[in-house]
Amino acid sequence: MNKTRIFRRTILVLAALALLASVAPAQTAAQKPFLASWKGEISVMGQTLEIRLVFKLDEAKQIAGTFDSISQGAAGLKLTDILIEGKTITCAIDPSLVPGNATFKGTLDATGTKLAGDFSQAGYTGTFSVEKEKPQK
Repeated sequence: MNKTRIFRRTILVLAALALLASVAPAQTAAQKPFLASWKGEISVMGQTLEIRLVFKLDEAKQIAGTFDSISQGAAGLKLTDILIEGKTITCAIDPSLVPGNATFKGTLDATGTKLAGDFSQAGYTGTFSVEKEKPQK
Protein backbone atom coordinates (compact mmCIF):
# COMPACT_ATOMS: atom_id res chain seq x y z
CA MET A 1 0.00 0.00 0.00
CA ASN A 2 1.17 3.47 -0.66
CA LYS A 3 1.32 6.18 2.00
CA THR A 4 -1.76 7.99 0.67
CA ARG A 5 -3.93 4.91 1.04
CA ILE A 6 -2.67 4.23 4.56
CA PHE A 7 -3.29 7.87 5.49
CA ARG A 8 -6.88 7.73 4.13
CA ARG A 9 -7.65 4.53 6.05
CA THR A 10 -6.21 6.01 9.22
CA ILE A 11 -8.39 9.10 8.80
CA LEU A 12 -11.48 6.93 8.21
CA VAL A 13 -10.78 4.85 11.31
CA LEU A 14 -10.25 7.97 13.44
CA ALA A 15 -13.45 9.54 12.09
CA ALA A 16 -15.42 6.37 12.88
CA LEU A 17 -14.02 6.28 16.42
CA ALA A 18 -14.88 9.95 16.94
CA LEU A 19 -18.43 9.31 15.75
CA LEU A 20 -18.85 6.37 18.13
CA ALA A 21 -17.47 8.40 21.01
CA SER A 22 -19.95 11.20 20.37
CA VAL A 23 -22.96 8.85 20.20
CA ALA A 24 -22.29 7.11 23.55
CA PRO A 25 -22.40 10.27 25.71
CA ALA A 26 -25.59 11.46 23.99
CA GLN A 27 -27.24 8.13 24.65
CA THR A 28 -26.17 8.18 28.29
CA ALA A 29 -27.38 11.79 28.64
CA ALA A 30 -30.87 10.76 27.44
CA GLN A 31 -30.91 7.86 29.90
CA LYS A 32 -29.62 9.80 32.90
CA PRO A 33 -32.94 11.26 34.15
CA PHE A 34 -34.39 7.73 34.31
CA LEU A 35 -31.46 6.07 36.12
CA ALA A 36 -32.91 5.54 39.57
CA SER A 37 -35.24 3.51 41.71
CA TRP A 38 -38.88 4.62 41.31
CA LYS A 39 -41.63 3.68 43.75
CA GLY A 40 -45.37 4.19 43.49
CA GLU A 41 -48.58 2.55 42.34
CA ILE A 42 -50.20 0.90 39.40
CA SER A 43 -53.99 0.93 38.98
CA VAL A 44 -55.72 -1.66 36.79
CA MET A 45 -59.32 -2.87 36.87
CA GLY A 46 -60.10 -1.12 40.13
CA GLN A 47 -57.07 -2.55 41.92
CA THR A 48 -54.10 -0.53 43.10
CA LEU A 49 -50.76 -2.23 43.68
CA GLU A 50 -47.54 -0.86 45.13
CA ILE A 51 -44.69 -1.17 42.60
CA ARG A 52 -41.05 -0.27 42.01
CA LEU A 53 -39.20 0.27 38.74
CA VAL A 54 -35.40 0.35 38.77
CA PHE A 55 -33.34 1.59 35.83
CA LYS A 56 -29.54 1.43 35.68
CA LEU A 57 -26.74 1.07 33.15
CA ASP A 58 -25.36 -2.40 32.51
CA GLU A 59 -21.70 -3.21 31.82
CA ALA A 60 -22.12 -2.14 28.17
CA LYS A 61 -23.58 1.22 29.31
CA GLN A 62 -27.02 0.25 28.00
CA ILE A 63 -30.09 0.93 30.08
CA ALA A 64 -31.43 -2.09 31.95
CA GLY A 65 -34.28 -2.38 34.39
CA THR A 66 -36.28 -4.45 36.82
CA PHE A 67 -39.86 -4.40 38.08
CA ASP A 68 -41.09 -5.22 41.59
CA SER A 69 -44.75 -5.76 42.45
CA ILE A 70 -44.31 -5.06 46.15
CA SER A 71 -47.96 -5.83 46.92
CA GLN A 72 -47.66 -9.25 45.28
CA GLY A 73 -44.20 -10.14 46.60
CA ALA A 74 -42.60 -10.28 43.13
CA ALA A 75 -39.14 -8.71 42.87
CA GLY A 76 -36.43 -8.24 40.27
CA LEU A 77 -38.48 -9.08 37.17
CA LYS A 78 -36.42 -8.14 34.13
CA LEU A 79 -37.63 -5.29 31.92
CA THR A 80 -37.11 -5.61 28.17
CA ASP A 81 -37.53 -3.43 25.08
CA ILE A 82 -36.57 -0.28 27.00
CA LEU A 83 -36.82 2.74 24.74
CA ILE A 84 -36.27 6.38 25.67
CA GLU A 85 -37.53 9.21 23.50
CA GLY A 86 -37.04 12.59 25.13
CA LYS A 87 -38.83 12.50 28.49
CA THR A 88 -40.80 9.34 27.65
CA ILE A 89 -39.78 5.77 28.43
CA THR A 90 -41.42 2.55 27.28
CA CYS A 91 -40.60 -0.93 28.50
CA ALA A 92 -42.11 -4.38 29.00
CA ILE A 93 -41.83 -7.02 31.68
CA ASP A 94 -39.94 -9.99 30.24
CA PRO A 95 -42.71 -12.13 28.66
CA SER A 96 -40.96 -15.33 29.75
CA LEU A 97 -41.58 -14.22 33.35
CA VAL A 98 -45.05 -12.65 33.15
CA PRO A 99 -47.66 -13.50 30.49
CA GLY A 100 -49.88 -11.01 28.70
CA ASN A 101 -47.38 -8.53 27.23
CA ALA A 102 -47.18 -6.25 30.30
CA THR A 103 -46.00 -2.83 29.07
CA PHE A 104 -45.37 0.59 30.55
CA LYS A 105 -45.22 3.95 28.78
CA GLY A 106 -44.52 6.91 31.02
CA THR A 107 -43.36 10.50 30.88
CA LEU A 108 -41.20 12.42 33.33
CA ASP A 109 -42.71 15.52 34.89
CA ALA A 110 -40.97 18.90 34.68
CA THR A 111 -39.06 18.26 37.94
CA GLY A 112 -37.72 14.89 36.77
CA THR A 113 -38.85 13.29 40.02
CA LYS A 114 -42.18 11.79 38.92
CA LEU A 115 -42.86 9.31 36.15
CA ALA A 116 -46.45 8.55 35.16
CA GLY A 117 -48.30 7.01 32.27
CA ASP A 118 -50.09 3.98 30.92
CA PHE A 119 -49.81 0.30 31.75
CA SER A 120 -51.34 -2.54 29.74
CA GLN A 121 -51.41 -6.32 30.10
CA ALA A 122 -53.48 -9.01 28.40
CA GLY A 123 -55.86 -6.45 26.90
CA TYR A 124 -56.44 -4.59 30.17
CA THR A 125 -55.26 -1.02 30.56
CA GLY A 126 -54.51 1.12 33.55
CA THR A 127 -52.19 3.81 34.81
CA PHE A 128 -49.06 4.00 36.88
CA SER A 129 -47.35 6.76 38.81
CA VAL A 130 -43.98 6.47 40.53
CA GLU A 131 -41.63 8.88 42.26
CA LYS A 132 -37.85 8.79 42.28
CA GLU A 133 -36.62 7.30 45.54
CA LYS A 134 -33.84 9.03 47.41
CA PRO A 135 -30.60 7.02 47.29
CA GLN A 136 -29.95 5.05 50.47
CA LYS A 137 -26.80 6.01 52.35
